[in-house]
Amino acid sequence: MIGRYRLVELLGEGGMGAVWRAHDERMRRDVALKRLKLPSDLEPGLRDQLVARMEREARSVGMLKHPGIITVHDQFHDEDGLPWIVMELVRGRSLADVVRDGGPLDEAETARIGARIAEALAAAHRAGVVHRDIKPANILLEGERVVVSDFGLAAVPGETALTATGALLGTPAYLAPEQVDDREATAASDVWSLGVTLYNAVEGRPAFTGGTMAALLLAVSRGEPAPMERARALAPVLREMLRRDPRRRPSAQNVAAALDALVVPPAETPPDVTEPAAVPPFPQPSRRAFLVSGGVAAVALAVPVGYVLTHDEKPKRADRNRTPAASASPSLGQALKGHEGGVNAVVFSPDGKTLATASDDRTVRLWDVATRAPLGQPLTGHTGPVHTVAFSPDGKTLVSGSEDKTARVWDAASRRLVGKPLGDVYDAVWAVAFSPDGKILATAVRGDVLLRHAGTRKVFGDSPVHTNPVSAMVFSPDGRTLVTTSGGKVYLWDLADPAHARWRNLKGDVSGVGAVAFSPDGKTLATGNASFGHEARLWKAATRKQIGKPLTGHAAGVDAVAFSPDGKTLATASGDRTVRLWDVATRKPIGEPLTGHTDEVDAVAFSPDGTTLATGGSDATLRLWDMADVGSHAPA
Repeated sequence: MIGRYRLVELLGEGGMGAVWRAHDERMRRDVALKRLKLPSDLEPGLRDQLVARMEREARSVGMLKHPGIITVHDQFHDEDGLPWIVMELVRGRSLADVVRDGGPLDEAETARIGARIAEALAAAHRAGVVHRDIKPANILLEGERVVVSDFGLAAVPGETALTATGALLGTPAYLAPEQVDDREATAASDVWSLGVTLYNAVEGRPAFTGGTMAALLLAVSRGEPAPMERARALAPVLREMLRRDPRRRPSAQNVAAALDALVVPPAETPPDVTEPAAVPPFPQPSRRAFLVSGGVAAVALAVPVGYVLTHDEKPKRADRNRTPAASASPSLGQALKGHEGGVNAVVFSPDGKTLATASDDRTVRLWDVATRAPLGQPLTGHTGPVHTVAFSPDGKTLVSGSEDKTARVWDAASRRLVGKPLGDVYDAVWAVAFSPDGKILATAVRGDVLLRHAGTRKVFGDSPVHTNPVSAMVFSPDGRTLVTTSGGKVYLWDLADPAHARWRNLKGDVSGVGAVAFSPDGKTLATGNASFGHEARLWKAATRKQIGKPLTGHAAGVDAVAFSPDGKTLATASGDRTVRLWDVATRKPIGEPLTGHTDEVDAVAFSPDGTTLATGGSDATLRLWDMADVGSHAPA
């Protein structure tokens, strides 16, 4: 007996704890008792830390009320001072046991289980709780019920961190890349771990492997899971969940909706189609959209519902080059190679002579537009992927922002760092921008946009604050408005008083937005749905109302948008590996999509004279396109 609890049988035991089936003599019910087990020679400091962690587990789960989250009834200490947690007894097996003993699950069952886990995580995220250790062993199946357990590593608002910086928390094969790279776990990290868990369930094998722990962690950090063979209809959702950039993963609530749409009765399951040409490679989803919600996570993007792929996803390398318009592909733009990682941003200098690119390889490169040659060595110093770069209006200064929580200022002519990195940045810098007059430098971090005097670098009073991380921003041509995207929403900030900026939203149902651009005259705003929204939209800046219908045609999300200098053409870059050009007046496509990138196209920019279009992609290439003949898209 342990107090009022009679131990019946040992259900499981690990190095640091054990779980028993017990009977509550007072309430006359069976419960699960979890006890912390510690070696006798453990250092006092570590002992106290582990005890505190288990106590926190009880508090974190106790504050959550959801049928998909295990219920905590009580917590107490035994005579040795060790904590016990009293939980409901779930009479079922773990997902890990089910897959190990019975093999991979089918798509519909995997989707059903995943939807229920995602709903439970969404409830936790709304309460500010991040699980941090989602894996098959922590998912319990009791009949049709799916239960998330073991919140021992959960991050809870208001709680003190219990692990030293640099310590690796969680199970390596299920960690998100940002966790492996020693960055804070967020709700987006739980979404990644759920994606890897569902991958294991439907494929029957891990998404990431390695002969050594170092090799495994390197594979996770790169964020490139093994090709999927059985996932089929589930594959598009899993790919969205396993985006390396946490900003671009869907929220848990959106995942639940997408997976629910794939849970169809066996009789309604579409038959296999062996001939790929019989269906488009990326069928259009239902027009139903999801509200994008970052919660405590990075920006989450829209996920499709209401559709099922009806062909096998073959894990052949050649398939990566196939696009919806491959049969009528325009000529490739000239590829400039030099980066060793994805190109996240491209920007021309004001005089059009220089092009700057920011990359996952932690560098910024400058290119001579006339000769297409790099200007000297890359700009180095960042210790994390560089996501954004911007020229000052006079072209003399370049600013870059990185996941290393710094923004750096460079002299564009000498390519040397000017002063120290901006020291008041406390999180990854996702976007930077100069006001048209060059007086204000804006840097976007987690939930804030820091507006500072470009010369002194001092921050204005109360900078714009968002509830979710800011993924993109742009100043209006007159400098009176700053537009930001956060949590899939669009905010227009009045900068009449930069120290006390006030915002307004676009009118209508706006969600999933991760890209934004102003027309040169400032009258029109373009937005791009950064995931499976597959569309761009045009808005009247003055009224904040949408102009006509969305621009559709991409087979994946629109990750970047840019207007030509005359405002007549809009370019949209997409995860479907293409760039499309649109006539702004008619909102109709111009010619065929630009193809050539072998992975997502993440950045697009027009040269100041409009003769050249630059695109950057996750395939580590920069491409330049001659716009003299947009009908044929001849290589530059």
